[in-house]
Amino acid sequence: MIKLRRWWLIFVSVLGGLYLANAQPVIGQAASGNGAGFTIQMVANPHQTSGVTNYFDLTVQPGQTGSVQMRVINLTKQTLHLRLASNTGYTTSNGTEAYDLSKLGTRSTAQYQLNQLFQTPAKLTLAPSATKLITVPYQMPKQGFNGILEGAFYFLNLASGSRQVTNQKGFYLHNRYALALGLVLRQNAKITVKPKLTLNKIATGIEQRQKFSPAISVNLANVAPQLLKKLTVDGRIYGDNNRLKYRTKRSGLGMAPASNFDYLINTNNQRLAAGKYRLHLVATSGSQRWVFNRQFTVTKAAADHANAETPRDWHWLWWLLLIIIILLVIWLAYRFGKHQAAKKSAK
Repeated sequence: MIKLRRWWLIFVSVLGGLYLANAQPVIGQAASGNGAGFTIQMVANPHQTSGVTNYFDLTVQPGQTGSVQMRVINLTKQTLHLRLASNTGYTTSNGTEAYDLSKLGTRSTAQYQLNQLFQTPAKLTLAPSATKLITVPYQMPKQGFNGILEGAFYFLNLASGSRQVTNQKGFYLHNRYALALGLVLRQNAKITVKPKLTLNKIATGIEQRQKFSPAISVNLANVAPQLLKKLTVDGRIYGDNNRLKYRTKRSGLGMAPASNFDYLINTNNQRLAAGKYRLHLVATSGSQRWVFNRQFTVTKAAADHANAETPRDWHWLWWLLLIIIILLVIWLAYRFGKHQAAKKSAK
């Protein structure tokens, strides 16, 4: 027993180390924060939209060159090493906007990525309690662009933060802190492009927020170069008998311009069966409303993938065993009674 326990502790330690090696940083979307160890101050810009003071909102022209400036202040008595990037915003699987990725791939269909326009220094070193002025030059595309380009200057503290206990015994996460200073580019402040929502593919997925429940994954895309705010999505899945099977409604969502995300309609931890289904999804934002209806099929392979994290319900097996035991007891009692009757008649 002692040897078994020792090997178990070694196994858990190895898994914990692998988990830490792949842990993602904790992101803070703000322009200041003592937890991050530093703060950022925006320097006034001549192209700034009037009345906007907490992020860059610049009106630019095709082919225009210029620069933006920021002050980065070290709030600690230690040297800080920061990584800088000018990142285009994207929409996370939770329906919120984030700025922590430099390479977005299919997450963004923006006409231009911000890291193509701004020459952001890759790294920055701050002496203890020091303040440094950062100048970032830019070159706007000669062809111009529609709507807005939106994202942030993203500052990541390369030092590991405090250790946090997870919900699994023996597993820990080390935080890394980051701050983001918003950035919006537009060529005409008077022309507003409306958001436009479209439905892409339907697949299966796993809803981690709902204790790893199987889910139907609906890819929604905001194809317009405009922010989509205060979004409410009501997704319903009907079976082939047109009966409502699953429903997930969420509000307070938001999408970055020209981005997409997978909206998950979970099964409430029920195993997903292969078969034919129908999606009915209604999305609203302010006065705008989108309605999507689509038939789709879930294959056995897709259902098995979605059910991978869901334990099987074995209650039916226990009931079956109980019924078998009861029948066996009845049969044995019958046989015993019959045998006793035969003995009495033989006398």
